[in-house]
Formats: sequence, structure tokens, C-alpha cells
Amino acid sequence: MNHAIFVVRLVEKPINLIYNEDKPIEIKAQFPVLRQKDSRSELTLLLWGDYLTKFLKEYKVKDYLIIEGTLTWKGYKNRGNEAKVIVKRIYPFLLV
Repeated sequence: MNHAIFVVRLVEKPINLIYNEDKPIEIKAQFPVLRQKDSRSELTLLLWGDYLTKFLKEYKVKDYLIIEGTLTWKGYKNRGNEAKVIVKRIYPFLLV
């Protein structure tokens, strides 16, 4: 299991997905600061259930959040790797 905690900035509006009877959403997020020049800066957040409704009410693009969840990594030989986080908890993050 790949449990992870990240500070991210939302960069795009949510995309609705339909999977079985659940209605999850997918959101592109970005790390606030790059650590290396060649490192990846974006990941995808997957939300559904109670967190979905809370997220849609309270957060918008360019908000900073602390995300806790399970990290999945899907890589293909011809394409680049894609990181996704199945969100378990969301916390607001304030920059002063």
C-alpha cells in the first residue's frame, strides 16, 4: 500500500467520470514547488462519496490543499508515467 500526503495546488476544473453506479471526479493538481528540473510536477486526484460533495462546495481552481490518500503509478512503455492519488482526506492549506 502506498499511503501518501501531499501539498498540492488545483490547476483544472474537475472532470466527471462514470464508473459503475458511483460518480467519481478526476482533478489535475500540481506541486507548489519543483525540487528538480526533470521531476514531474502534476498528479491526478480521484474523489468520490462524501469528499466529492464537500470538495465541490468548498474548493476551486488555484486553491492549495493537503491531500492524504493512496498513490497509484501507472506507466506505459511508449508514454510517460502518470501518478494518481485516491483521496482519503482533504485539508485546506493557507499560504500567508
